This record gives sequence, C-alpha cells and structure tokens, in this order.
Amino acid sequence: MNQRPSGRRRSSQQTFRRRLLIFRALFKSPQSNNDLIKLINEELGQDGYPSAASIALKHDLDALKHEYNCDITFDRINKTYSMANVGEFALLDLADEHLEALKFLDTNYPDDHMLAAFVNIQGLLRKIRMLLAPTAETNKPSALTILMPGKQQKMFDQSTLRVVKRAVDNKQQLMFEYTSNFELVAPRRHTVAPYGLFMRDGHMYLDAVLLQVTPSGHALPNTSIEYRLDRIVRRSARILPSVIPAQRPPQPKYTLIYHLDADVARRRDLATFFNDSQIMYHDDGSATVTAIVNNLWTTRQILLRYGGACRVESPPELVQLFQQTIRDMLNKYPETTQLRQNTD
Repeated sequence: MNQRPSGRRRSSQQTFRRRLLIFRALFKSPQSNNDLIKLINEELGQDGYPSAASIALKHDLDALKHEYNCDITFDRINKTYSMANVGEFALLDLADEHLEALKFLDTNYPDDHMLAAFVNIQGLLRKIRMLLAPTAETNKPSALTILMPGKQQKMFDQSTLRVVKRAVDNKQQLMFEYTSNFELVAPRRHTVAPYGLFMRDGHMYLDAVLLQVTPSGHALPNTSIEYRLDRIVRRSARILPSVIPAQRPPQPKYTLIYHLDADVARRRDLATFFNDSQIMYHDDGSATVTAIVNNLWTTRQILLRYGGACRVESPPELVQLFQQTIRDMLNKYPETTQLRQNTD
C-alpha cells in the first residue's frame, strides 16, 4: 500500500518561478528576509511560503547559490541580502553593435558627468554588465565621444533637483528663491509653471513659465524663462497644489533671418539650430537662414559662434541686441595705435 504524501507537493515549475522572483528582487535592490517572504506570498498566493517561511526561503537562497552559481551576500548591519553575481543567469548575449552602444554610454557618461545626478546611467550599465555573457567585452572605451562645452563647477542641490523633477512630473506649480545676475542684494521669490529640464553648456536648466515674482524685477510674468538649477537657493523649492496647464501659454515668437558669408556656407552643409529653419543658398556661396525663435538672448549666444561671418537681419530686437554686444566688445577691445600699424 502506497503512503500518501504529507502536505502539498509543489511542482518544479512553481519552485522555479519562486526562485526567479527572488532573483529578480535581489537583482533590483537589497532585500530583507521579511521583504522576500512578503513578495513571494503576494505574488504566488496559496502557492507561496508555508508557515515556516524563513526555512523555506533559506532553502531557495541556497538553491540559487549552488544550482545557479549566484553570489548572494548578507549585510549583517542592515540585515539584507544582495546579488553580487548572477551566475548562470548571465544570459544576455548582445551583438557587437549593441556592445558598442554600451561602451559609448560608458565613455561619454561617467559617474562625474552632470547627467549622472539626474539619470543614473552608470548604475544601469552596471546592471546590464551583470547579465552579460562572460565572453562579452565592454571594458574598452568607445572611439566615439561627445564634446560637451563647459563643465559646471558649482553642483546643484540634490534635494532641489528631486523637488523640481517631481513638480515637472506631476505638472504642479513650483515656488523657489532664485539668484540671477540681476539680483545683487537678495534673491527673489519666483512662482512658476515648470515644463521640463534640460542641459546646455554644462548647466542644468529648468524650462518654466514665470507666474509671479516678488519683489518685481526685470522678468515679466507669463514669459518663458530658463532657470539654472544651481542658482535656486538650497532647500527653497516648494511644490504648490495648483496644477499647471497641459500646454504653456502662448509665447512671443520672432521670425529670425540671418545671412552667412561664403566662408561658412559655400559647401552647403550648414547645421540648423532653430525651429522651422529654412536655408537658401546663393550663387556667391553665401546663405540666408529663416527660422522661428522665442528666446532672443539664447539666439544671440548661438549665432555669435559664427563671429563676423554672420549678419542678423531680423527681428529688430535681436539686431539691437547684437549692436549693443558689438559696442560692449569694442569698449573692451579698443583698437590701439600699435595694432593699426601692424595691420597697415
């Protein structure tokens, strides 16, 4: 007479699923004994752990170590398990072009890169490398690099970044103290509608529409402003309950027209920097570019890279801005008698 088995015998499929859940949890982040038991019971329900859950969990952890060669460590201070090596779960076998993409990210976005504070690229790469087949080669640097002018010396406050990002994600108004080049005495309080974050010239910026500023200054309400994150006063950022419009209020738009000399345009391969850019090349090798812009200060900064090979024709406000810039530069670089003699 056959003896009936005591309790419910779990199938090999259920066992593998349970251990796979444990692996995924440890691969994601350190987990405590209770964390893992709770996860298994929530995911598997009646097929989860029995009353002696800690003993069953230890058996599964030992199986991952001995059957799948996983290196699982235990932190006695925090009482958590961590995945140090995935063992036989290193199943990611990438083509050479995809390995090159990993090397490109590794080379161009190291831990000290500005974006590392916002997007943990290196953390992602470390996770991917753990899953790569042992034969994969990703340690060599990529031959392709991105030249990013400027490196911010003053790092923005991490708590400020978290608050600003949450306001952008939740589409809520944001209030903060801000010190620009115009605030010579004390910062001003800005209430804004935040629409995004971006990097330019080594700085992280908040793209927002100004709703109110106290005390009033040169910035006008309902205009788009690019705020440098490192100039937001530490711990002053606060999320307000008011929700911002899905689309920003209509902003001033300017039709930009500028002419480029043949020195930079004759090969007919000009880059476009502005929305709706249209390029007309002329028989003499020069070119006329037409586009739509809404930030004249940024437009001036971009076009100054052409030096004397660029002539702005429209809008008049930008022409005046260039004229003032030229006057300021002439005052800083006066032509001396010696210079005139050398050029004669």
